[in-house]
Amino acid sequence: MTNTKIQYKKLIWQVPAFILLLIAMGNLIMLIVLRGETFTFQMFLYSSVNSVLVGGAFMIGLTAMIVILDRKLPWLHYPLKRLIVQFLVTIGFSLTIIVVTILLHGVFTHERITSDFFLDRGIFMMKIAFTFIFVGSLVSNAIMFFKNWKEAAVQQEKLKREQLALQYETLKSQVNPHFLFNNLNSLTSLISSNPDKAIEFVKKLSEVYRYILDQKDQELVTLDIELRFLESYIFLQKIRFGTNLDVQIDVNAKNLKVIPLSLQMLVENAIKHNEISDKKPLQIRIFTTDDQFLVVENRLQKKSGSEGSGSGIQNISDRYKFFTEKEMTINFNLEHFRVSIPLLTD
Repeated sequence: MTNTKIQYKKLIWQVPAFILLLIAMGNLIMLIVLRGETFTFQMFLYSSVNSVLVGGAFMIGLTAMIVILDRKLPWLHYPLKRLIVQFLVTIGFSLTIIVVTILLHGVFTHERITSDFFLDRGIFMMKIAFTFIFVGSLVSNAIMFFKNWKEAAVQQEKLKREQLALQYETLKSQVNPHFLFNNLNSLTSLISSNPDKAIEFVKKLSEVYRYILDQKDQELVTLDIELRFLESYIFLQKIRFGTNLDVQIDVNAKNLKVIPLSLQMLVENAIKHNEISDKKPLQIRIFTTDDQFLVVENRLQKKSGSEGSGSGIQNISDRYKFFTEKEMTINFNLEHFRVSIPLLTD
């Protein structure tokens, strides 16, 4: 079924439902405004027609206004300015509709539009209009509240899935046969040649796994904690590659936060996809830019057959979208590959 057909089917019931809602709201407001007076069938018809025409103009106009303001002045970023602008626009739009309605009413009923007529009708219309706006605002805000609540719940669930996916990818990379084989190989050679360093190697290896388990339920982690974990991971890799792997870290944490395991995955990505040898030592730089981004940059010396799916980096990028509007960026040229991730605050 095409989107056009789906939208057409929605309109078949949405338009009548909208008209019935307007009629119900209009007559309810008339009962409130004219409380104590006899509400005749003629008044019901008059109220229903006005509700559909005038109320429909109100609803459509105010809805369009809210859509535009949501785009130009979102509540999250400009709450006070949005409140003032929406209030002024609502009042201005309402007064315009009232004036036009009074003029049209005078023309169609062939009544002389005098100041008394205008004032009398204006006061009556303002009572109805602002009661309509009040009731409509309650209904629309209730709908928006439940809609936003539902979207927030969906986003939270998606965030959990993204977090689990990243944890799974990281854990998988740490327990895969290659990682264990390489580390056990390094440990075997250290036991005979440097027992003290072998003990330190085991401690660092346990720190890596402990960190992965400790952070499995965390959405964010402080940068200094992530860097301490990264240093343990780099220690293991330097035992394997020696001086051929050079990782330079120039970061001032300053209570900033990142997504757990994100730095480790970026460093691992650089090690996995680039040649590391005596002829081509790999240099990785980790630094910050004005406390806005943390950059992981490596010399680009890709080894053949190392192309990956990019799912790890994409996973990190997707998770950052839940916490900030600043986007993770990837830049590369013939010499360097750079990933910049946003630094977050409380």
